[in-house]
Amino acid sequence: MKKLLAMILCLCLLAGALAACTGTNPDTPDNTSGSDDSGTTTGENTETPPDDNDDNDKNEALKAAFKEKFLAEANEVTVNEDSVTFKDATSTDGSTITIKKNPAKVVNLYASFTTLWYEAGGSVIGCIGGDSSQALYTEYIGRDITTDEGMTVVATSSSGKKWNTETIVALKPDLIICSTAMSGYSTIESPAKAAGIPVIAVSYDDFSDYLKWFKVFCNLSGKAELWDSIAMKALDDVVEVLCEIPDENAPRVFSMFANASKLEANTSSTVVGGMVTAMKAVNIVDDWQNTEGADRLTINLETVFAANPDIIIIQCHAGTDAAKKQVEETYGDNAVWNSLNAVKNGKVFYLEKTLFHNKPNSRFAEAYQKLAEILYPDTAFSFKSGN
Repeated sequence: MKKLLAMILCLCLLAGALAACTGTNPDTPDNTSGSDDSGTTTGENTETPPDDNDDNDKNEALKAAFKEKFLAEANEVTVNEDSVTFKDATSTDGSTITIKKNPAKVVNLYASFTTLWYEAGGSVIGCIGGDSSQALYTEYIGRDITTDEGMTVVATSSSGKKWNTETIVALKPDLIICSTAMSGYSTIESPAKAAGIPVIAVSYDDFSDYLKWFKVFCNLSGKAELWDSIAMKALDDVVEVLCEIPDENAPRVFSMFANASKLEANTSSTVVGGMVTAMKAVNIVDDWQNTEGADRLTINLETVFAANPDIIIIQCHAGTDAAKKQVEETYGDNAVWNSLNAVKNGKVFYLEKTLFHNKPNSRFAEAYQKLAEILYPDTAFSFKSGN
């Protein structure tokens, strides 16, 4: 009998709890029908409180879209058991090349690609020397590799016209990595092919290219795990930056390229120009006439003045001091230049060479962060680039 009474008591308590959970009070009338005690019709409460999950879902969708875009080329790389198949810069007809994994003797004929190869766990027996290349090796590899034991400096310039192809072929490399720029590939293609040496022609212009070539290099070097630990972190960090770019107050930007002899305008097909548009800013150069689809265009200050950019960023080929000197000598006394809003308001920025001229590789997120802070100085980003 006691057990029966206890069971009945438990059932009563459970019923009370269920009533409380459903919000129904048995001692008061149900007002959901639309009337209160005064006879006033209240109607159902149809207001829904803000749902943070909606914002989170939108943010995750945006991240996924960025990642899909950036990984498109990398996803076309096929990793086989003992080789890697991919499109290089010569694959204009959609064809692919296949390179065997773990080449023991590699010659790399472009300094920025040499740093990427080392980042992917590789090493070389032949490289480009010269002050600029040696500084780049020290910055990204941690030492000047031209002084490594057994290293052959095959030239002091990445320009194929200055190479001694006989010296390169005499090293009997298993693989040659070069750029299509500065006659690189066209110079080495024939002698390498005659000697049976495979050549990779690299074209690397943006973050998507970095991800593709890093995947190729990691798998060729036998260090596939670096793709996951380094490239995926860089991807996450870059996407985080882009997701924080505001939708309002997009600045008009004039992106310039300064080398030792001239100044040019960067379209959005260049690394820096592409970063500007990825950050929702307006690259004024994209509105210029460009019938040949060139990456860089001749500067016409009257055209620049017509757009009157809010910000001017300058990519420094030979370093900041050289770029400042070139700009001062070219435009220092020019009335049109000095009347530009960006110049008058002190919004002319010289970009760090190691991040914005050389290939930043795994430091792409740092480059995006610094540029974001230049373009949107009033935005409270969650990151801080260290500027």
